[in-house]
Amino acid sequence: MRIAFISFEYPPDSSAGGIATYVAQAALTMTRRGHSVEVFAASPTRNASLTNQGIVENWICETNRSHFHRSVLDAFSTRHRFAPFDVVEGPEYFADAESVAQAFPDIPLVLKMHTPSVMIGMMNFNPGIKQRIRWAVWQSLFIGHAFEPRGTQWLRRFLRQREDRSSPIVRLEREHASRAAIVAPPCVDLCTVARKYWDISADRVRLAPHPYVPSKPFLEVPVTRTDTNVVGFVGRLERRKGIEVLAAAIPTIVQANPRVRFRFVGTVLNHASGIPYDKWLLRRLPQYADRLAFPGKVPLDRMHEVYAAIDVCVFPSLWENFPNVCLEAMAAGRAVVASMGGGMREMIVDRESGLLVQAGNAESLARGVISLLESPNDRQQFGMNARQRVLAAYNADVIGAMMEAVYRDAIRLHQPAAPTGR
Repeated sequence: MRIAFISFEYPPDSSAGGIATYVAQAALTMTRRGHSVEVFAASPTRNASLTNQGIVENWICETNRSHFHRSVLDAFSTRHRFAPFDVVEGPEYFADAESVAQAFPDIPLVLKMHTPSVMIGMMNFNPGIKQRIRWAVWQSLFIGHAFEPRGTQWLRRFLRQREDRSSPIVRLEREHASRAAIVAPPCVDLCTVARKYWDISADRVRLAPHPYVPSKPFLEVPVTRTDTNVVGFVGRLERRKGIEVLAAAIPTIVQANPRVRFRFVGTVLNHASGIPYDKWLLRRLPQYADRLAFPGKVPLDRMHEVYAAIDVCVFPSLWENFPNVCLEAMAAGRAVVASMGGGMREMIVDRESGLLVQAGNAESLARGVISLLESPNDRQQFGMNARQRVLAAYNADVIGAMMEAVYRDAIRLHQPAAPTGR
C-alpha cells in the first residue's frame, strides 16, 4: 500500500506532543512492513522533501496549526499525482487532513483519534465547580458505558449543537470525522466517544492501539531494586494531566515518606490563573519547595536517564487517550501509578504491571504511590512485568498487523463522494 500520514506534528521540526511520537512510530512500522510511506508535516523553517529511514518526509513551512490543513494541500497534490496514495491517515485534532479529504474524496481517509478539542477544553480550562460538573456530565453521556436513561439522545444532540456553535474547531473536527472511511481510536473510551459524540456508526470504528518500539537505551535501564525515593511526573504540566491532583496528594505522601522527592519532567503550561504550573506548585506547596524539581522538557534520547533515577512514575491524568510516556516508563522497567481515566487501564494490568487508581482522586493516588515507595520488591516486579507487557502487546508485528487491517477495511468500505474542493 501507499500510505500518506498528514500531521502538523512530526519530529524533529514539530514534535510538540504525543501525536508526533505516534506518527513517527506508525510511519516507521508501516515502512518496515514493506509499505510505501510518506509523511506531510509542519516545519517552522523549511519547505523540503527528503527520505529518512525509508520514509519520504514532506515538510511544509507553517507555524499556525489551524492553517496547516490548507497549507499541506499543494504538497500532497504534487506527490499524489507523482504516485497515487491508496489511503490517507490524519489526526482528528485540528483536522489536519481536512482539505485533502475534501479535494480527494476518492482516497479513503483513516481518522486517527488522539483527544478531540472538545475534551481538552473541558479538562484544561476554567476548573471551577460548574466546569467540573460539565465534565462529569459529558463523561457520563459520551464516554460512559453504563445503562442510558430515556432522553439521553436528545441531550446528546443538544450538547453537540451547543459545542458546534461555541467552537469552530470542535465543529471542524466533527465534520472531518464524518468524511472518514474508518475512525481509529487507540482506546475503548474513544471508540465510545466516536460513536456517541460524533455519531459514527459502529461498523466504521476500529480499536487501534498505538505501536511502541522502545529504543535500546530504554531496555537497558536496569530493572533492579532502586531506592532513589524520587517520584516522577512525566508529561506536559497541565490540568488534564492531573498536575493539580498530584499537588493535592503530595502532603500525604511526604507525611508517609519524609525522604521523598518529586521531579516534574515536561513542558510547563499555565494554570487557569495565568501562573506557570511550576510556580503555581511552589506557591501551593511552599513548605515542600526543596523537594520539587522542574528540569523541563528532556530530549527523548536522554529520557532513559530520567527514568533510571526514578522509583515511581505517576500519570494521574483526569483522562488520557493512550500516552506514550506511560509506555516509555513501562519499557524502562519503572513502577507506574496511573489513573483509570482512558487508555492506561488497557496498557496496565492492575497490581501486575503497575497500579491503577481512581482518576481525579488525590487520596487514591497518594495511597498508590506510598504503597510502592514502601515496597521495593513490588516496584522491581512491576517494572519487570511492565517491560514484558510493552514488548509483547505493542510491538511492530502485533500493532502493525492491526494497522494494516484498518487500512484495508478503509479501502474496502470507502464510498467516494463528489469532490467539493479543487
